[in-house]
Amino acid sequence: MITVTFNKFYLFIYLQGAEPCIFSWTKQSNQRKAPKERKMDESTVGVAASALQFGSCSVFPSINASTDAAHSFSECDENAAEVECESPQTEPDCVLELQRRIELLETQLADCQEKLSEAEKENAVLLERQFSIDKIKDDNAAVLFYTGFPSYEALISFYKYIEPKLSKMQYWKGENLVKESQPYQLDDNKSKPGPSRKLTFLDEFLLVLMRLKAGLFVQDLADRFGISASLVSRICITWINLLYHELKDLFPFPTQELVRKNMPKEFAQYATTRIILDCTELFIQRPSAMLAQSETWSDYKHHNTWKLLVGVTPNGQVTFLSDLWGGRVSDKQITRESGVLDLLQVGDNVMVDRGFDISAIVPAGVTVNMPPFLAGRDQMTAAETEETMSIASVRIHVERAIGRIKTYHILDGTLPNTLSPYATQISTVCGLLTNFLPPLLPPANL
Repeated sequence: MITVTFNKFYLFIYLQGAEPCIFSWTKQSNQRKAPKERKMDESTVGVAASALQFGSCSVFPSINASTDAAHSFSECDENAAEVECESPQTEPDCVLELQRRIELLETQLADCQEKLSEAEKENAVLLERQFSIDKIKDDNAAVLFYTGFPSYEALISFYKYIEPKLSKMQYWKGENLVKESQPYQLDDNKSKPGPSRKLTFLDEFLLVLMRLKAGLFVQDLADRFGISASLVSRICITWINLLYHELKDLFPFPTQELVRKNMPKEFAQYATTRIILDCTELFIQRPSAMLAQSETWSDYKHHNTWKLLVGVTPNGQVTFLSDLWGGRVSDKQITRESGVLDLLQVGDNVMVDRGFDISAIVPAGVTVNMPPFLAGRDQMTAAETEETMSIASVRIHVERAIGRIKTYHILDGTLPNTLSPYATQISTVCGLLTNFLPPLLPPANL
């Protein structure tokens, strides 16, 4: 049904079921016309121009022509140039208003400069607190303490060796998120996507070395470098896996010719020695699984341990590091299954400690130097005693090499279970990094 209603100004049509939508407060009011553009006379422009000598405004070159003054006003700061008297005022009142605005801007500028100065000071303090290589590069003792490298030059030389590969490095984000390769790793024209790193590659390298050598905790490193603890963990896992592969390529198993060329004079009696073998054990946190507890228990250390087979050349260079084994595994079994015997050649000699009974498992043409046993006797003969002392005097250098590895303090404590998946990589990296130190024994021909 339609109803039509008239009043003085409007015609209303009512529809059945319709709702009214036009009310007095919804009506559009007539908009006020914009004011006409005001033109300042020549005298007013001249007075204002002499007052605006602040910030981006400059003294007007000419106040005789109104066009020059208007052009100068257009170059002034927005807050000052667009000053306009809200109501017609006399010339002195307008000048006073402009001066008031200028004083206000001067006050605001002074406050901004003060805040900027405070922010720069705070930033300088934060940068001073953040640890960086620049703080220790002139102190070789500090470089050795924090990184394990004998000098800043040695550290930078190795960093430059791996630097070309860092732009394609895939950072660890968890086992389920890691891929064999990413598109940016296969295409040289593609760069790594995502936001830029919080630290430079060199700072990340320093952080990882400090984690290994100084044994600093993750939270400590996060505070020193101004990043989160989770980011420290991801950086460490990524770099340790990278160094694990790069260091193994950098320090391959040396040839027989190279070992004999650098033979120290202390080994003149054992000139065919190719490698000296020994095992060391690393304390670990007790695993939660009963089977793992049993496999890692060491009767010798009375603790749960990982066992590592270490091989060094006569001059003390670490040339072989096995994967980690449970503490209950015998030295002989590790030697057999680690693959070190496959690297030996005819004419080589292996020097081991008493207990490494590997004479029956070495390849043909390879001999073993091992101190003699008592074999149920009360004492050894004079010749056996002399042989024992002779072998011990040179075999001690493998203990010194292992001692160097243990200076990486991440290994001299108790490894937490959270590091178990990367324990082999950690021990290998620590062992091979000691090769940047001077040799334990110099070659005889020097």
